[in-house]
Amino acid sequence: MTSPVFPSAPRRVMIIGLDGATWQLARPWAEAGHLPTFRRLMAEGAWGTLQSVLPPVTPAAWSSFATGLNPGKHGLFDFVGRRDGSYETYVANAGYRDGVPLWQLAGRAGRRVTVFNVPATYPPDRVNGLMVSGFLTPAHATDAAWPPELQAELARAVPQFTFYPPNIYSPGHEAEFIQAISDLNRATLEAVRYLLRRQPWDLFVAVFMGTDVIQHFLWGPMAQGEGELAGAILDCYRQMDTALEELVAGLGPDDYLVVMSDHGFGPLSHYVHVNAWLAGHGYLKFRRNPLSALKAVAYRLGFTPLGVYERLRALGLGGRMQETASRRNEWLKAMVQKLFLSLPDVDWSRTRAYSLGFGGPIFVNLQGREPQGIVAPGAGYEALLAQIEADLRQTVDPVTGRPFVGQVYRRQELYTGPHADHAPDLIFVPADWACQPFGTHEFASHRWLEPCRDRSGTHRLDGLLLLWGPGVRRGVQVERAAIVDVAPTVLALLGVPIPTGMDGRVLSAALEDSLLTALDIRYDQAEEGISVHRPLPDMSQEDEELLRHHLRGLGYVA
Repeated sequence: MTSPVFPSAPRRVMIIGLDGATWQLARPWAEAGHLPTFRRLMAEGAWGTLQSVLPPVTPAAWSSFATGLNPGKHGLFDFVGRRDGSYETYVANAGYRDGVPLWQLAGRAGRRVTVFNVPATYPPDRVNGLMVSGFLTPAHATDAAWPPELQAELARAVPQFTFYPPNIYSPGHEAEFIQAISDLNRATLEAVRYLLRRQPWDLFVAVFMGTDVIQHFLWGPMAQGEGELAGAILDCYRQMDTALEELVAGLGPDDYLVVMSDHGFGPLSHYVHVNAWLAGHGYLKFRRNPLSALKAVAYRLGFTPLGVYERLRALGLGGRMQETASRRNEWLKAMVQKLFLSLPDVDWSRTRAYSLGFGGPIFVNLQGREPQGIVAPGAGYEALLAQIEADLRQTVDPVTGRPFVGQVYRRQELYTGPHADHAPDLIFVPADWACQPFGTHEFASHRWLEPCRDRSGTHRLDGLLLLWGPGVRRGVQVERAAIVDVAPTVLALLGVPIPTGMDGRVLSAALEDSLLTALDIRYDQAEEGISVHRPLPDMSQEDEELLRHHLRGLGYVA
């Protein structure tokens, strides 16, 4: 039997990201014949789950994909981060990210790259080729592409493309929401077609966002078989399957395809208001001035943003409130801070711990790090973490009567690198992932556990991965693949040296021995690219608030 002949470098690699896609849905649908392209790629290539970062948050996960680094090295942990010297937050973007992404490494090695719609890549890199940033790009940005003229060029070619779904879900408008997701998928594919024609490429990266958004809002109707809504997510996956069929047909016999998601998905039943839990256990205290004290009393009586919103919804005014918020964000924010408890009402001189972030991370109010830190580093810090962990483990699920928390992690268990000191001090995972911890909602509810009525799906740790091309093992299920493994694997396929500072590894179990020999995998001992210090984008307050509004619509921030 003759050994296969593999093309000499440079090889071509296409990466298609399906944000939030999960094998929990894709595998049974593929096996049932609903997703024939998925079924073909599974039979002809290697596939398996792709472990995300913990917590599985979009900006952190896509940044780990791009750089092959854990968040402690690239620096993005969440949708928001805390500004140095204050308790205020910023919205994550590539200006806060360290590490050289794989498209820059490929470009420096002479490969032509096209990168499109990857979340948290604004402002875009100056690549050897084309790049258009993705989700978390400001609505009014005029610098979202490289070269700069590409942004207007793409807008003329595909005017219907947007970085955000144009119609966030609201009850009574399900049909419009489903159509908006379908239109977004269609426009994204049209933009991909345009960029494929725009220039030759060796590395092509594109991300579709529709799978994530539709699962957030329609997972429940799908699981419960609610009439016409039950098949909406399947239709979205079918749309992606058809897109993949077209893209595969355009690849050559020597090309490689990677299909991946940044995290998985599953049902959502409850919000965990972490700051409410911390306040209830005495770790977070409120100011004693008359206004804050009055708001604290009202808070304990249930006068909260979530409580008021539920009353408005009962009167049929919830949609009107959302519409008003979309036009008057600054006014609404000011009114919330005047009427309800918020971070300005926290007494930092008596607060030992607080939460800021989508995954409910817990931060210690540490001396020398926080502007008004009161917890001493060393023994005091460790004792506080032990106490919080003990209280978390003793917390009981009020529905089941069982322990509520499944796992608790210290920062050093999850993160290493120069940014690890900015990571959360403690991260916990509920025993039931359908309970979503939140720190960005501040004091939306006076209850630490509240039924979720606006969304029915949320992120899970296990995303999906497919590898396809000459020399990829056929039908093999890859075990223990992590999102940081994608970058070094793609660099190996491209024949580009892999920085030794990467946390990921080449997924050799997915590749035939003959291909591994032909690749002649090399490593760059310089460890270049861990610290980059990109300039921060010049973002207006209006753009920042519009970003927060989009994230509120998806349930990621308050």
